[in-house]
Order: sequence, then structure tokens, then C-alpha cells
Amino acid sequence: MLIPTFDCIVIGAGVAGTTAARMLTSYQMSVAVVEAGNDLACGATRANSGIVHAGYDPKPGTAKATYNVRGSKIFPKWFDDLGFFYRRNTSLVLAFSEEELATIRELEARAAENGVEDCVCISAEEVLALEPNVAPDVMGALHARTGAICDPYDVCYKSALCAAKNGAEFFFNAKVTGVEPFDAEEGGDGFRVTFADGRVFRARAVVNAAGVFADEINNMVSGRKLTINPVRGEYCLYDPHLGSLFTATMFQTPTKAGKGVLVAPTVHGNLFVGPNAIPQDSKESVATSTEGLAGIIAAAKKTWPGASTRDVITNFCGLRAKGTLGDFVIGEAPDVPGFFNIACFESPGLTSAPAVAEDIAAAVAARLDVPANEAWEPRLAHRERFAHMTEEERAAEVARDPAWGKVVCRCCSVTEGEIVEAMHASPELPVLSLDALKWRTGATMGRCHGGFCSPELVELFAREYGQRPEEVEKRGVGSYVLASSRADYLELAGEAAAEAEERPDAGDAPAAEEADAPFAEEAGVRELTVDVCIVGAGAAGLAAAKSILGLLPETSIAVLDRAHGAGGIMNQCIHNGFGLHRFGEELSGPEYAFRQVSELADKVEFLFDTTALAIDGDTLTLHAINREGALAIRAKAIVLATGSRERGLGALNIAGDRPSGVFTAGSAQAFVNLFGCLPGKKAVMQGSGDIGLIMARRMALSGMEVMCVYNRSKKPSGLERNIVQCLNDFNIPLVTGKNITRLEGKDRLEAVWVADVDPATKQVIPGTDVRVECDTLVLSIGLVPENELAASAGCKVDPRSNGCVVDDTLATNVPGIFACGNAVHIHGLADDASREADAAGVNVARFLGADVEAVHVDLDAAAPASVGAAAEAAALEAEGGLLPGHELHNLVCVACPKGCHITAETDADGDVVKVEG
Repeated sequence: MLIPTFDCIVIGAGVAGTTAARMLTSYQMSVAVVEAGNDLACGATRANSGIVHAGYDPKPGTAKATYNVRGSKIFPKWFDDLGFFYRRNTSLVLAFSEEELATIRELEARAAENGVEDCVCISAEEVLALEPNVAPDVMGALHARTGAICDPYDVCYKSALCAAKNGAEFFFNAKVTGVEPFDAEEGGDGFRVTFADGRVFRARAVVNAAGVFADEINNMVSGRKLTINPVRGEYCLYDPHLGSLFTATMFQTPTKAGKGVLVAPTVHGNLFVGPNAIPQDSKESVATSTEGLAGIIAAAKKTWPGASTRDVITNFCGLRAKGTLGDFVIGEAPDVPGFFNIACFESPGLTSAPAVAEDIAAAVAARLDVPANEAWEPRLAHRERFAHMTEEERAAEVARDPAWGKVVCRCCSVTEGEIVEAMHASPELPVLSLDALKWRTGATMGRCHGGFCSPELVELFAREYGQRPEEVEKRGVGSYVLASSRADYLELAGEAAAEAEERPDAGDAPAAEEADAPFAEEAGVRELTVDVCIVGAGAAGLAAAKSILGLLPETSIAVLDRAHGAGGIMNQCIHNGFGLHRFGEELSGPEYAFRQVSELADKVEFLFDTTALAIDGDTLTLHAINREGALAIRAKAIVLATGSRERGLGALNIAGDRPSGVFTAGSAQAFVNLFGCLPGKKAVMQGSGDIGLIMARRMALSGMEVMCVYNRSKKPSGLERNIVQCLNDFNIPLVTGKNITRLEGKDRLEAVWVADVDPATKQVIPGTDVRVECDTLVLSIGLVPENELAASAGCKVDPRSNGCVVDDTLATNVPGIFACGNAVHIHGLADDASREADAAGVNVARFLGADVEAVHVDLDAAAPASVGAAAEAAALEAEGGLLPGHELHNLVCVACPKGCHITAETDADGDVVKVEG
């Protein structure tokens, strides 16, 4: 059998391996990169702080110090060549005591000895001038002005793309089980590399960049044994709206245990806290722990007093390859010619990687006696992500490929065009999982964490790769996203793609005067003028349009929606219960939507498959995108009927692994009702919101075993009729006073751990955890108004509820902009959202000149119907528990957008029975 042979094999496709591969291709040699996982950066690279360290910390004279400083200086050149996400944001090492001040002065001297430039101690006043959100008792800081941040995966990915472009070959799901030198009689020097699946490769040289497993690879061939002890580092990642709280990376003064817990921005606009440093035996487990997560939040408060679990969108964990020698092990093994180590590569490994790559490549080339590759191309073509483009750049991309006008991931503004291009970017670097797509495009990386876009992404895997939904993996091998799909799924996905290509012009001008804007035509940006622009074609948006036309029939109205048609969330709500109040009969969600659309007939212009991106509040110009290009819609009034999103797993900050099989109730509903897929076989549910209760019944009717619905509060938040019809009638137990505390399962969910909740404090009772086997967890823990668009216009948004702040006419603080429906507060019924939108429409018509009285809305009237939801939210978010009569400072009533503090009246068991404020 012919054995694949290479000049050099790199073991590991993390940042060490891919940067080395890039530089190895700058010499005339054949290069293979082999990776045990199914993607790049499956180890420490994927889950670290993303800090490009200045170099003040490592002990002078060590490999860490040498490579840290060199790497930091090289990073800007690599950034220029490859275009990965990188920003020089500077770093501050904070001191809060005289002892810590002494330590940072020592670090200042160490920085000078290591050759770090522009690294000086500054006063407390200077610290607070730079970072006003730092704890006020700060006494000073070391300011490292060459400190920077990057996206570690993107550094790895772009390095790999460059290596592949220059001839390197990549092999995934290729776990190395043996490395042994060839005997002379076997054909001279070199190495035989054996894989778990039985394959064998041959190489003249090997570069060991295997992360936490680098000691095991080294010990297969070298008498100089290495030992790596994995150290777990846990993180909490916050919603992007907190990303601007800090500009610099905020370090605490280092101790023997490490650099302390960071509070730092990311290059993508988030904020994170972490990591801790917890030694563990396993080199594979990246499960977070309840204690660890609580510990990093507590430690972060030293830097940022406002640190809490509120606005956490996810937690994660990474492993550091901490070697017992205390330094990097870089270079050729002294007793094995041709075998090169990049081992014990803990922090500052990311920063050091480019410099190490240069030295390793030069050493391998010298060993193999190969010249430089004169045809080597170090640069990649740079292109901004859609989210960072100008309107003109977006228009140009859509003109080139209309798929760039279809936004799939609404949180991060990732388009279908970006996703499809990433799926086919390089045959050597295939996209083998949803997470690979996430890291390469940003899709699912936002605040809803894939709750909205996962079904569409799975459909793209079917369309582009011919994979059935149950074949699509979330992360590693075996992490299947779904359990099953309808037999004709692939056929229907193909038809949907063809329909999208043939769909009529979604960007046709409304029946209104088109603006005279020649500059826009040159740039490819279409400008339209209407009387009213309504964002959202759900229950509220449709009702608002009808109400306006009832008073001003000649009003030109454009209604935008991301979806293919009107109806919003109602289109996936195939259950009944809609319309009793509005139409006097019980309808399903799609029937209710159709009834509303029929009322409008052809009186408004719908712009479907159109995503609103931002609003200029001064000119009332809404900027949007669709397959026809960029749109700038000028209006006399704008109605925000943008609806809501679900709270996801991050809102609970549950510890454990990050397996597939976790869904919000709405995403599970979309998979089942719209796409004909089953999430799993055996499900449990956390929270008793109405969508969740209805989905419990739907899953049971579809053949899934729904084991239990757990609710943290004693009183469920869903309607009594849904508890009876969806749970009791199907023998699905509802257990109150319970909370899921931990997930178990490396790839697919295998079990959840459920604990009792103290009725007085609402905190989990330690030691009461019980393991419940399941492969699916569905979360129904509340809705949050979606108001990022409102914020872009300058509208006030309550930071606690995320509700758009309006007066009793539903007008925002920006003249001409109104809001209604779930964008203001969460409604229990679509009928109620429509009724509120009726009032908004009257007030918009009055704003436009109609001779009518204003309709004043009692926004507090909906509070009684939402007490259950408020109680559940309080249980999830109140810091330090809930005690009878105490004020809930972290909660604004879901029915009130005014930002007031509220108080909760509780019964003898500590359960919320009344909310006032």
C-alpha cells in the first residue's frame, strides 16, 4: 500500500500548528497538518482570552519572554498580511493596595529588561480617566500601551488559509496514536505517523504542536520526557451592549496563581470575565463548574463592581498546557533529529506563535536542507464582514451576489452569502460542523446564540452539502444537532433555494414617490420615501398598519420583515388560541396572521426578506438590506414592531459541557413546525412559559418522550389553560421549585442535573442535585424585547427589561418614532399586542395630521397577566436571592417599560404573588 509521504507533518491545527504550517510553506517542502478534531482550533486556541500580551510578565531570559516580545512586535505585520481580527487596545494591570503597587513597579522594571516598549506605571487618577468603570478604590496601574486583542480562532483560520493557499494539506479527524522513527534498513531517516483509524503517513520531519497532548507525542520518540498538567480556565461572556464599558484589557496584579481574573473587551464587541486557573486530570473535559463560574464573577468585582450574571450570554472553558518545566519547550528534540516541539505552550503562547513559527520553520528547513519558496504568497485578500461594511460596500456585494442581501444571523448581521462562501472557501479546510461555521462567520455567536438562525443554517448544510439535518454536527463527532427529519427534507430544501432565486423583486419601491438621490444610485443604494415605515410584519406591525389606514387611507406605508412573508412568530405557532378577543373566534397562529394580512389587502407595500439594520433618528431614515441591494427608506414616521427574542442558556449561566441538544422553546418549535425535524428522543424542559408548554405537547404528539417540566418558582408562568391542555392531558409532570444546574455530555446531551430551590432565597440548595438522563433540553425561561434597532435611532431602551421606553401614546423619545407590541413589553396574547398596536396606529395618524384624539395606553394594565413571567424572571436574575418585601433592583416589570424599580409581595413560601411599582 502506498503510504502518503510529506517533507513535514505538523501534529495539531491550533494556533501553534497553523502558524508553523504557514511559515513552513515559505520553504520548498511538502507540508501536512493533521488534527484529531473535526475543525481548526479544537483545543486551547478556541477558548482563551484572545490577549496579545505586551511582554512585561514572563521571567527575563526565558523562552516565554523572548517569544512573547517578538511575537507582540510581529503581530501587526501578520495582521496586515492575513486580515484577522486584531486591535491594539492597550492593557492595564491594576493595583488596589500598596503591596500590589510594589508588584506593578517590579513588572515595569521587568518590562524594560524584556525589551517591552511604552510600558509605564500610572496614577489612580490616570487610570480612572482612561477607564471610568474601574472600581474607584484603584490605586494605580501598569499601562502597557502595546497590549492588544485578537480573535484567536481567526488568527488560526487565516494562517491555515494562507498555508493551504501555498500548498499545505490538512487532515481532520486524524488522531495520532503513534510516532516512530524509521530504522535505517526501512528506508533511511524520517518518521512513521500512525492514526487511530489505521492510516499511516510518512514524513522526513515532524512538528509537535499537539497542545495539552504535546507531552504524549514527545514521549513517543524522545528520551527527554515532558509532563503537561492541564489547567482549566473558565469564562463568562457578556452581551455586546456591555462591550464599551472597558476599552483596555483589565488585568489584576498577578500572583503565584496566575494573572488573576480579567475584565476585557473582545474584538467582536463583547465583554468577558475570566479565566480562573484550576488544575485537573482530564485533558479533554472542558466542562465549566458552578463554583468556578461563581468564583470568576466574584473575583471580577474587584475590577468591575458591576460584574454579575446578568447579561451573560454564554460561559465556556479552555485548557492550558502547563508544563512542569515552567517554560515553553521549543525546537528540535536533542536526541531525535527531525522531531521539533512546540510544547508546554501555555500563555503567552498565542502572542508568541508567529515568532515561534518563524524559528521552527527555519530550523526544519535547515534540517531538511531545503531552500526558500520563491513563489510563497504571504498575503490573503482582505474583505470586511458584512456587519462592518459601509452601506455602499454592502450594496456592491449584493450586486455581485444577491445572497449577501439575505441576513441569516440577525444578532451578528451575518448574511447567506458570507455563510455559503465560508462553506466553500477552501477544500483543504472544510466546514464540518455548525461551530466551525460559527467561528468562521460569526453566525450564532450573538445574544440569542443561534435561537433564531440555527434552523436556517441547518437548511444551508442540506442545500450546500446534501447533508440531512440529523447528519449535521454541532461541534465534535457525534454532536448531532437533531434526531430526525422528514423524508423529503433535502428535496424541499432544494425547492426553497430555487424559490429564493426566482422570488419577485423583494425591494420594489412602495407606492410612493422615489427620492431624487443620484449619489445613491451611483453607490447602488436605493432611496425610497414613504409616509410610514413599519418594522415587523407580526401581530403588532400588521395591526398598526390597518389602524393608520383606517384614519388616513391614502397614507403610503412600507412594512419590512426578515421573513419570506407576513405573520412573524405566528407562522410557526400552529396551535389554536389566537383571535378570540380580536376576531371572536379561535384561530391558529397562521390563520390569525392571514386574517390580519387579508384586512390590509394591497393597501401597503410589503418588503419581505428585508432586514432593517439601523435608523438615523435625526432624518428618520431606515437603512435596510435585501437581495436587491441596500435600501435607505425615508419616512415621516416609523413604527417599531420588532417583537422579542427568547432568553437562552446564557441567561441561566448553567455549568457543565456545551453539547448539542439544547434548544429554546421557539427554536425547537421552528424546527418541528416549519422544518419537519425532531430535536431529540427524550426531553426535559426548564421553565413554564407558554411557548414551552405548547412545545411540550407538540413534542409528545410528534413521538418524543417529554419527561418533565421543571420550574424554578413555585408558581408556573404559563397560562392555566396551557398547563391543563399541554401537560396534564398528556401526563407530563410539572415540578416546581427545581432548577437545572449542570449539563452533562461531551458531544450530545446525555443528562441534566436538577436541584431544589430554596423557597425563601430562590437559590439552589447544595447537595440536592439529581441526575436526569435525556438527550434534549428545551428552555422556556422568558422573552426579551428586541430593540437594538431602536437603540441605533437614539431611542431610550430600558437596560434591565430591554423594553423600548415610550409614553402613554407609545411614542419614543425620538420624534416620529413609535413602538408597540413585544418591543415595548411582553404580551401574553397576540390579540393584546394587536390591540396595543391599534392605539399606536391612531397616534401615528394623529402625528401625521389626522384630526383625532390621542389614544392613551395604560401600560401598567397588563401587569397582572404577567406576574407569573415576572416571578420567573425575578427568580432567574435577582442577585442574592429574593426575600419577602425586598426590592428587586435587577428586574423591571415585564409589563412596564418606564424603567421603575418594583417591589414584590410574597406569600409565606416566598413566592411572588403580586408585583407593584
